[in-house]
Amino acid sequence: MPKIKKTVLIVEDNEDLLNSYSEALESAGYNTIKAPDGYEGLDLMAKNSKDIELVLLDLMMPGVDGLEVLRTVKGDEGKYGSAPIVVLTNMTSENVIKEAFDLGAISYLVKTDLDYDDLIKEVNKRLGW
Repeated sequence: MPKIKKTVLIVEDNEDLLNSYSEALESAGYNTIKAPDGYEGLDLMAKNSKDIELVLLDLMMPGVDGLEVLRTVKGDEGKYGSAPIVVLTNMTSENVIKEAFDLGAISYLVKTDLDYDDLIKEVNKRLGW
């Protein structure tokens, strides 16, 4: 019996990374929803809160940055859902990492240290596959 596809929201302002992360996850059997910035990420979380099972969230984005997205989502899970959020960024400051976890992130991945297999392993781990 085939497994039911789980949906991952990717919030990433770098279009090439957004598309490549999406392609990697879809090839691993996931549905993906793509948001090119924090504003759209919040909008998509509100509209698809019942379907999104995991969020991959960049921190450095124009407009609403990832920490503000985390703060907003965790402040109103009734509106945005309670999908676990994995931070996916190149920011390595201890203060930023601590703040992300304090705001409710379940994992913190550094893009430059990550390949697609590592990303898929992390998503599989977080979604129980």
